Amino acid sequence: MTEKVFAHSLRHMDRARQVVPRGVTSAKRAGLRPTPLAFAGASGSRITDVDGNEYIDYVAGYGPMLLGHQPPSVIEAVRGQLAAGVLYGGQHEAEAELAERLVRLVPSAERILLNVTGSEAVQAALRIARAATGRKGIVKFEGHYHGWLDPVTANGPGSPAGSGAAPRPVVAEDHSEVGPHLLVCPWNDTAALADLLARHGAEVAAVIMEPVAVNGGNLFADDGYLAEARRLCDRYGCLLVFDEVVTGFRLGPGGAQQRLGVVPDLTVLAKALGSGFPISAVVGRAEAMRVAEGPVAHAGTYNGNALSVVAANATLDVLETERDTLYPRLERLSGELATGVNECADRRGVPLRAYRAGAVIRLHWGAPDPVRTYADVLAGRGEPLRELSENLVRNGVHARESGLWYVSAAHSDNDVARTLSAFDRALAETAE
Repeated sequence: MTEKVFAHSLRHMDRARQVVPRGVTSAKRAGLRPTPLAFAGASGSRITDVDGNEYIDYVAGYGPMLLGHQPPSVIEAVRGQLAAGVLYGGQHEAEAELAERLVRLVPSAERILLNVTGSEAVQAALRIARAATGRKGIVKFEGHYHGWLDPVTANGPGSPAGSGAAPRPVVAEDHSEVGPHLLVCPWNDTAALADLLARHGAEVAAVIMEPVAVNGGNLFADDGYLAEARRLCDRYGCLLVFDEVVTGFRLGPGGAQQRLGVVPDLTVLAKALGSGFPISAVVGRAEAMRVAEGPVAHAGTYNGNALSVVAANATLDVLETERDTLYPRLERLSGELATGVNECADRRGVPLRAYRAGAVIRLHWGAPDPVRTYADVLAGRGEPLRELSENLVRNGVHARESGLWYVSAAHSDNDVARTLSAFDRALAETAE
């Protein structure tokens, strides 16, 4: 069955493995069952593989496709820019336009720097924080993900949870060289953060977190936690950095900080900003960003490249002008999908729960209910989710094996109904 339905994808992977490690150019793609798929096209809420199989897509390019695949106004804008130029090695007016849009939309944004990927924008934010404070220490949280680059590739999703007082032991990933200045803290634990900063605050340049721990389980903080983190950073003179690579624009036009009412000093944005075109940004208070006028020399050949900037402007134009209808619709569709998943699990007696943050859904299998902490997330079972992902693919739904789903503005009520029908079949097959 697998060989027939996915024959071309299987042949592609055989070919790719001869010249590409694991056959993929981003390691997380290697785990998809029954095989990593090769795709031929995508439009709206659908994606089609090289065997002609069509799927309702909830991978969304790992998050960027908030408007769906090939959003017409974005593609039209990029086509127009292609006729004018791709990379100037200089400035263009769309850069200032994009910066003005971000200042208008994102509460923390007074000054803007552009990058290409979220990982490098995180590094730029940490460098800015160190220059602004004259300190070296960085506090990160267990289960939070801030890209694949040193020095913060440690204690990410899937790493074991520590115990006892913070800072917790540093668990480096992928042979990274984390360095001596990283302090790891449990998230959503006010006392732990307060204690850590009481002992190390004079050394800390930045406290960086996902304001909603999407990568760490799609968890919201307890009431008051983010506000207390803000207060503690002010008390000890360190910068609060929100990594909104995922939550930026997905939880609202101003991101999680707008929705939750806590404004950081610096924010990292990416993914949904460019509708699939590679772009990221560090935004922040003018006082904190002043170091980017010297001594921090922010550099990058592709920073502000014309195609990505034009795509971002076109994306934000849709999010801004249609905010009153687009976001309520995303909330409704993702809410119906999460509710339907939970009802299906209840009917079949399966210990699975869907947790939702805006247009992001995360499935947990066998975890405590409710899932509140990173330790709760780790108590869940990964293998059934991987089997469920394979069965979903066989039933026409493209979803990540981690159980992280992205709902887009291109999804319809019919998509949700068809997804829930396919999910019921896939869950039955998995439960067997």
